[in-house]
Amino acid sequence: MISKLRRSFLVGAWMLEALFFAGCGPGLGGTGTGAAAFAAFGASAAPVCGGVVAGALACPSAPAGPPPSGTLPVQFADVAGQVVLEVNGNFAQLDDSCLKLHFSGEFGTAAGGAQGFFGSYEIDNNGLDVIAALSVVPASGGGALTTELHDVQGLAVVGPVLLRRVTVPLPAPNPC
Repeated sequence: MISKLRRSFLVGAWMLEALFFAGCGPGLGGTGTGAAAFAAFGASAAPVCGGVVAGALACPSAPAGPPPSGTLPVQFADVAGQVVLEVNGNFAQLDDSCLKLHFSGEFGTAAGGAQGFFGSYEIDNNGLDVIAALSVVPASGGGALTTELHDVQGLAVVGPVLLRRVTVPLPAPNPC
């Protein structure tokens, strides 16, 4: 019990320090947790439309050359409408209404070629951002993704969850 409390305190202190010193980098438009998340996972920013998930997104077609950097806004949800993923440009937001969890992150590639969104999540607007990575893999059948949110220790926070592309506004989520 004491070691868990100590570890939580150390992680919180490290995150606070990272947030304090990272600040808002040019073009990031946030608290700086993107840089901290990339560093924590050994990853670097990359264009989402050059990733394995590009086929499920709304990436603009480009003539010969490098892939366009970001997607037009798209939304995915689970069958119950409780887990919703929005991807816009190279950024993603995942909301889990049952866990009252909100994740936001930027697309990147980690060592070994793993791709995903690297950022942080917060539960119930408690003010504590936890660094995490959201893996997003195309599911068979097209227009669907399998997602899983992990913390820095590799523990699953959300998922795996199958999300399908949403083309109409979402109704209120089913009760948890």
